[in-house]
Amino acid sequence: MTNTQRDRILNILTYVVLVTTLCLVIYYALIGFGANSLNPFPPPTSTPIPTRTPTPTPPIATWTPTNTPTITPIPGPTNTRTPTLTPSILPSGMPTFTFPPTNTPTPRVTRSPHPFVCDVDYRVPEYGLWTGVAGQIEDLDGEPLPGYYVIVEGPGNPPAVQAGADARINSIYNSEAAWEFAFNPTAYQSMEIRVQLCKPNPDPSQPCIAISNQVIAKLGGYASSSLGYVTCIKNWEEYE
Repeated sequence: MTNTQRDRILNILTYVVLVTTLCLVIYYALIGFGANSLNPFPPPTSTPIPTRTPTPTPPIATWTPTNTPTITPIPGPTNTRTPTLTPSILPSGMPTFTFPPTNTPTPRVTRSPHPFVCDVDYRVPEYGLWTGVAGQIEDLDGEPLPGYYVIVEGPGNPPAVQAGADARINSIYNSEAAWEFAFNPTAYQSMEIRVQLCKPNPDPSQPCIAISNQVIAKLGGYASSSLGYVTCIKNWEEYE
């Protein structure tokens, strides 16, 4: 190849490169001015951000107090005392009535023709091993009545025993009017004993005056019946 041919080919290639370069410049210039239709890699379309709409706040209710009427209680009727009915004129001999009537207390039932009534029950002696009788004297309310005498009839005919005279006996039987008499102080023994309450006779030469019924204690000679316990209760309220 001659130099002339080679130069011609180079000139042609140079024109081709220049035209190509010019086309590329124009192409990129168009893309740069916003011709996205020519851009093989168009930029992503931005999605508009939604605008937050404020939520309306409901109005706060305001409480307005109302006046409550005051209820005034109506006073009830006042009780009036019942007048006392007194007849002005009554025929001679007729009773006079008072209104309202007055309650009269009912007297207690008399258990016996005597001022005191006595009963016996059987026990194991409160202490030791012995045979005999004991007891207490009280009123209808259970209050002790010391000072009265007890006639005890059994082996040996013992003297009268005064209730409440021995503080030790009172403590054992938990009564201020207690009494006790042992017929066999060391063993259980079968025997029969009679007990009666009395008061001193104004005539010292005469026996005391009985003021209760007479009870008979039949002791069996074994533990549970070696003590005859006699309780005397005053049943005449007016008796001194």
